[in-house]
Amino acid sequence: MSSLKTRIIISMVFIILLVTIGSYLVIEDIQKGIIEGEFRDKGFFLSNHLARELTEPLLINNLVGIKIYIDNLKNEDSEIEYIFVTDSEGILLVHTFDNGFPKALVERSKPSNVNKEFILNTERGIIHEFDTPLYKEVGYVHLGLSENQVRARIELASRSILFLTISAIFIGTIFSVVIGRRLTDPIQKLTDGANRINQGILNQEIDVDTGDELGELAVTFNKMSANLDQKIKDLVSSKEQTENAEKYLETLFNSIEDGIIVLNVNHEVTKVNESFLKLTGSSEAQVLGKTCHEIIFGSKYQHNSKKCNIDKLLQTKKPVRFEHETIIGDTTKTLDVNGSLFIDSTGTVNVILVIRDVTQQKQLENEIITRNRELTVLNSISRNISETFELDNILVNSLVSLLDLTGMECADAYIQDEVSGDFVPEIHTGDDNGKTIPVNAFKHLINKNDAVVFENSSGMPESITSGYGNGISSFVAFPLSTKEKHLGMITLISRKPRTFTEKDKELFKAIGNQIGVAIESTRFYNNIIYLKEFNEEIIDNVNLGIHVVDKNMKVLAVNDEMVALGRGRITREKMVDNNLYDVFPFLKEKNIDKEYEHVIKTGKLFQSEEKILHFGEEIFTSTSKIPLKDKDGNVEKIITVIKDVTSQKKLEEELKDSYDELKLAYSKLKELFKVKDNFLSNISHELSTPLTSIMGFTELLIDEDITDEQYHKLEIILRNSKRLSRLIKSLLDTTLIDSNNFELQWETLAIYDVVTEAADDFKKRSEIKKVPINIDVPHFLVVDGDRERLLQLFSNILDNAFKFTMTGEINVTGDEDDENIHITISDTGIGIPEDKLELVFDRFYQLEAMGLRKHGGTGLGLWVSRNIVNAHGGKIWAESRNRGSTFHILLPKNKVK
Repeated sequence: MSSLKTRIIISMVFIILLVTIGSYLVIEDIQKGIIEGEFRDKGFFLSNHLARELTEPLLINNLVGIKIYIDNLKNEDSEIEYIFVTDSEGILLVHTFDNGFPKALVERSKPSNVNKEFILNTERGIIHEFDTPLYKEVGYVHLGLSENQVRARIELASRSILFLTISAIFIGTIFSVVIGRRLTDPIQKLTDGANRINQGILNQEIDVDTGDELGELAVTFNKMSANLDQKIKDLVSSKEQTENAEKYLETLFNSIEDGIIVLNVNHEVTKVNESFLKLTGSSEAQVLGKTCHEIIFGSKYQHNSKKCNIDKLLQTKKPVRFEHETIIGDTTKTLDVNGSLFIDSTGTVNVILVIRDVTQQKQLENEIITRNRELTVLNSISRNISETFELDNILVNSLVSLLDLTGMECADAYIQDEVSGDFVPEIHTGDDNGKTIPVNAFKHLINKNDAVVFENSSGMPESITSGYGNGISSFVAFPLSTKEKHLGMITLISRKPRTFTEKDKELFKAIGNQIGVAIESTRFYNNIIYLKEFNEEIIDNVNLGIHVVDKNMKVLAVNDEMVALGRGRITREKMVDNNLYDVFPFLKEKNIDKEYEHVIKTGKLFQSEEKILHFGEEIFTSTSKIPLKDKDGNVEKIITVIKDVTSQKKLEEELKDSYDELKLAYSKLKELFKVKDNFLSNISHELSTPLTSIMGFTELLIDEDITDEQYHKLEIILRNSKRLSRLIKSLLDTTLIDSNNFELQWETLAIYDVVTEAADDFKKRSEIKKVPINIDVPHFLVVDGDRERLLQLFSNILDNAFKFTMTGEINVTGDEDDENIHITISDTGIGIPEDKLELVFDRFYQLEAMGLRKHGGTGLGLWVSRNIVNAHGGKIWAESRNRGSTFHILLPKNKVK
């Protein structure tokens, strides 16, 4: 039998070894369970979080936003191996793989293979994939977490525990040896040990190195001490684990995004998480102890009410889910509430409510519903437009659709009259109040070029309220437009206030543009119908025979004149839908079928004249065969235009006989014109020679010492001689102009000098008639021109002014711009009728046509004047208003090339 010391040491070492190894295994298993539990909780939490965050972007198809979000999340968490998102059919939308989507995951992306958790063995280690469906399974989120870091943590914890275990064994062994050595007084040690146990010191061993009952007692004592110590340690360990679990649950309770509250059977709040406090904007003190009705549901859902879902849950003990709309602060929120029962260890019944804010989701759903309604209206209007060209039907159906969409009570459509531009009421639907908007209000509305909305009567123009009456509370008007112009207006009214968004205005504008295009298309269609009927009327009434054949020579259409060419022997019914050669057999005899073959082959117009014998009557025709091609350029139809030229041919034969006579007469007429021109030229020269001598001697005699009577007679001779000289010069100019030999001698002239020189010739005449000439022409006005011709121009116009001015005055003014000089010569004479202003410049225009023949003249002066101005590259025109005339002369400053 071994010594007590040895036995105690061996026993202690063995016990320590067992306890340590057991503790190691238990602690390692607990630690591993905690770490793996945290790993799975994290996976499910992240996948659920992703499903909530990605639902809205996926509904609006914001794949770029989804891509950015999952990339950022992957970069922030090193445990995330991959993330990919599929639609409801398993089609991949976005992923985080750098080298493309792995083939091994293709099958995993199918909805049929979606699991909550799936473990994959890969080259990079074990990956846990967590799959979560999006809202209403519109898609799926697949999140892959690597187990490598978790395994590393477990191994690190195992190594730490192993190190502690080995250290404990080593220390326990030393401790046992030391205790064994010191068991010199076993009883004392037992007593001391009992006292220490009595004092609560349990981690001890009493070393009694004896083989008797005392030794056995010491062993038993030591075992008891060890058992007590182990139990206490187990209790401490269990307490620590419980505290850790409570901390974990508390952290999870407060970190989850959904609000959570715990109620007792009286509906009073006993516990809340941080998310609920954030949702309601309250503190924990403000919430605890109050009922859920005071905080969320309101008075109409109070305890014991039939509508109370909490009572329903307590009665049926089945989970409930419902949506509730409440006002939190100044904001209306929609809450999704999930409720379930929880009975604790004491048997107390509690209600757990998980509350999620789905306001944005509901708003998105409502917006989608609204957009669907708008698209339905647009589709209805588009379908109606595409099905008919009846404007009234289009407008009626469009107004009905608008009333259904907006909930308004009355709608009117106005169309702008193409001639007057006024807006005319076209269609009314809805509550018929018999009133329309005043026409003068449209200008203000149409200029907006956008939808005009009044959500209530405040600020509504009087022009609208006066048209519809004071009962109107909301009003909408938008133009019916195309890109180029406004075509009309639609108005909607209601006796209730309405709310409209900017998107509603955009919708109204889009509908207005759509209906505007429909109006334009309807008008275009009506114009086409009108043109078709008009063309048919023209074709049937044109003095040309027309028929249309296809490439197989089947007659498709004929006009009335074509039937008339048949001389009443071939009706329209016998022509249409029959072969052309069967209807007119003589066409092949005349080889006209070759002409049609040529047109079909070449695709070119073919014109010809034919002489045919039709039922014994000789008919001459002029025919054009016009090809009509398809989109590939192949001839598919031929229009034949036939003109009956029988009468014309007979007339040509009659005219041919008289052509030679006309030709001979024309030749003789040319000779006569030549003789006339030579006569005018010769007689003008012959007259001008003695006339020059007469004017010269008359001027010399005037300068002599003569009586007043002699002076007066000589002045009359000189004045009429000058007049005769101007007449002869005009005749010579007529010959020059007709022969295109009218040339100018160009020089730089001061207009003032030329005008003054021309006026000097009329000085004596001015004094006799007491009609002064006032000249207001600046000295600096300079022009390139022919001095003699410009002098002749101003003399002719001044001569006319003196002829027709009995009293008053003659004014000559001048000014300039950058390129021209403008001279005006005005008188206070009898004037020129407005319808004669252009005729006065015509050649040989006779003044008796104006009732003024008593003033004399040849009608050449103004005609020559216009040719002089034209030769200078200028313009001349006359103005007259009842009395007095003004002649405008516009001359270029520089020589015209």
